[in-house]
Amino acid sequence: MPHSPTTSDRSSDDFNAMDSSTALILVHDDDGDNSPFELSDDEEHDDTTFETRRPSVQPLAPSVVFIYLLSPFLKHGAMLLPDFGLPLKYAIPPLLLFAVLSAFVRQIWYMLARYLRKVDIEDIVLDMVARGRGYERRRQFGRSIIRASTGGLRILLAIVYMRESVFAILPLVPDVLSIPSKFLMTVIFAVLLLPISTAQSLASKRIIYCTWISVCLYLIWFICVAVAHAHGTLRVSPHWQNMGTLWQGITATAFAFTSSSTLPLYASLRGTTPVATPGKAPRNRSFRTVSTASVLLATCLLFPLVFFSATPNVPPFAELQGSPGSGLQSAIDALHAFVLLSGIPPLIVTTPPLPIPERIRYATTMPLSRVITSAIVILVSLVPRHISNAISDVTMAVALFSTYLLPAILHIVIHNFKRPLSIIIPTTQPPTPSPSARHEALGEPSTPLPTHDELLQRKERAMQKRQFRRRLVWDIGVWVLLLPVGGGGVAWAIGRIAGLW
Repeated sequence: MPHSPTTSDRSSDDFNAMDSSTALILVHDDDGDNSPFELSDDEEHDDTTFETRRPSVQPLAPSVVFIYLLSPFLKHGAMLLPDFGLPLKYAIPPLLLFAVLSAFVRQIWYMLARYLRKVDIEDIVLDMVARGRGYERRRQFGRSIIRASTGGLRILLAIVYMRESVFAILPLVPDVLSIPSKFLMTVIFAVLLLPISTAQSLASKRIIYCTWISVCLYLIWFICVAVAHAHGTLRVSPHWQNMGTLWQGITATAFAFTSSSTLPLYASLRGTTPVATPGKAPRNRSFRTVSTASVLLATCLLFPLVFFSATPNVPPFAELQGSPGSGLQSAIDALHAFVLLSGIPPLIVTTPPLPIPERIRYATTMPLSRVITSAIVILVSLVPRHISNAISDVTMAVALFSTYLLPAILHIVIHNFKRPLSIIIPTTQPPTPSPSARHEALGEPSTPLPTHDELLQRKERAMQKRQFRRRLVWDIGVWVLLLPVGGGGVAWAIGRIAGLW
């Protein structure tokens, strides 16, 4: 007859759980980290919800997360692809390679977030370099460096977008005013963007609508490019030649698949997971699915552009006379400019706030950090061409490093040099106290207790074997990303800057 557990039963269980002679021994990390050695990518039992419920993380619907993941792929790098003229044998393999690598590194960020129970890149990096007690000053300094680096990348991207949007629209602006056209268009664009760029977060409707508009404008631009190619009137834009030394066909393809908001978007998606009600299963909202779908759609939208570049269509002269001609090319240039402009507000909104003194910050309701960041973007975009070319090269290098190499380095360091919480199965069975001694300590009659838990050991061995195989696959992929791809890219960039090729 079943009976309810008594106090003595619970005490016996507690005693057995604390018994050091058990066959499975729980070993804690010396630095106090309670994260398990987990490389699973199963989201059915994702236990990172306590991080995503912080006030700084705004829940977003899956459709919004999808559009935020897709939008960075449809910006400047993608719109430069028709201008390089690479043969298909040199254009298609890099496009497919960097599409796969983009999905791969996003999965690495996702697994690092689950493994460390953190959704901020600064927390993940600090967990690697300054863990445990006694590192408060080092952590504070490291946090400032990481925030400055993250914000610097977003500001650099916004500067490049602003500068190139102005250059794209300048041929369409009549030079009849005494004010220089470049300065005038920069001021007009700044006035248009300022109300959107002062939004609080990615959850703001202004930013969401702006991102949707950006994707829609890219689709219209894509249709115009396809029509111009079909009529043989698609011309090469002269602006990419002044972008900098590193802006070539393959590097521009790699730049097209860069992104910088993977972890915040993952946290926002997990923040929308509803609590399961009795008798009703929660809806599955997989970040892996949303991320993979965005990469696949972006690849489909970029793939025809390399064909347009490699196979220019030159129709007969009679047919060329009846083609849309310059009017369609003007529409392409204008759409190029507005696609880049609509990508600036999300970058400014996700830039970490500037260290403004509290007395000044609380003295006004104006978002000073956003306004100052926007002013920096506007002023730096007006610098001379030789300086802006250097800024473009720095932007390219930092974006490629943060997208492809940084997550690989973090994965290798954390999973090879950080001691995880683990369960160890001893090779020999330790001596076990007699059952009578244990029960006498609890004041209970002695009954025989099992000395071996074979079923639990078999389950633990099977789980560790599965984790080892999964770990091996990911380690191989990360090392391939770090050495052949990353090392080869660094060697090419050094040789390119040195003028060796």
